[in-house]
Amino acid sequence: MKTTTIVLEAREISKSYNGNKVLDNLSLDIRSSDFFVLMGPNGSGKSTLLSILAGTNSFDSGSIRILGHDICNSSLEARKHIGYVPQENFCSDFLTGRENLQYFADLLGLSKAQAREEIELLVQMMDLEEAIDRRVAEYSGGMKKKLEVATALLGEPEILFLDEPTTGLDPTVRKDFLTLLREINEQGTAVLLVTHIGEDAEMASRVGFMIQGEIVAEGEPDELKEMSGLKGSIIVDAAPRSDELMLLLASLSDDCMVIEREELLELICKDTKRMIPKIVDMLYKSGFHMHRVDTRPPSLEDVFYTLTECPIRGEV
Repeated sequence: MKTTTIVLEAREISKSYNGNKVLDNLSLDIRSSDFFVLMGPNGSGKSTLLSILAGTNSFDSGSIRILGHDICNSSLEARKHIGYVPQENFCSDFLTGRENLQYFADLLGLSKAQAREEIELLVQMMDLEEAIDRRVAEYSGGMKKKLEVATALLGEPEILFLDEPTTGLDPTVRKDFLTLLREINEQGTAVLLVTHIGEDAEMASRVGFMIQGEIVAEGEPDELKEMSGLKGSIIVDAAPRSDELMLLLASLSDDCMVIEREELLELICKDTKRMIPKIVDMLYKSGFHMHRVDTRPPSLEDVFYTLTECPIRGEV
């Protein structure tokens, strides 16, 4: 049986900017087996937290240990175990993918033989064989993100930090990228990913919900779904699509929240069976043309909304 260890131990981390508290006595453990996704809206403190954990930002109080090494007192030892992919692209567009990897391998002090071996393995893992000797300026967004993950994995770190890595990727590329991260995790690297996109967390082994500098709920995805009490949500596709329609749906019950999606409306409810007849009757009596009224299982985005009463794809 594989032994699970604590890779990251953060205790009571606080951080303020210009008198505004961004992180408020936040504590977090990441185990060696974890694919941990921290969900929260923009402005909740996720990126600040990740930069602090990666050792690239300061904090006011608290303690952080990476495999027993204090991030402040033993910074170099702690950082040896960390791979970090920030939001901003950091690979040079003017170099090829291979040249970028070699540059970062040199920074890490890898020998030529070790660098060559690791680069070949990472190129295969990321499925970049055909593109690795082209300039990065020619890469798609998904390919650039794969290359950056590859650079973060040089030196075989025990934990990989990723800050909003799927932003801007189309749904198919996003799913493939998350599958790749899960495979990396299954091969022995702990993953901590922060995101404001609920779909990013569906493959996670553990999930945390963060608002206003605090982690307010944490657990396995199924545990959080059970905690929310949600049975699912209701999809409503009706015409004309209008503010009046949204207001009518919202007025049906105090227990329902209406979310406007790109092509339809979604109601997050605790009792979908009871609500569907009410919705159909309301649409008919109010003169709306009904295309579709259906249910779907609860997503982690639904659960986040229910437990925090805060929209994840919005500002705190």
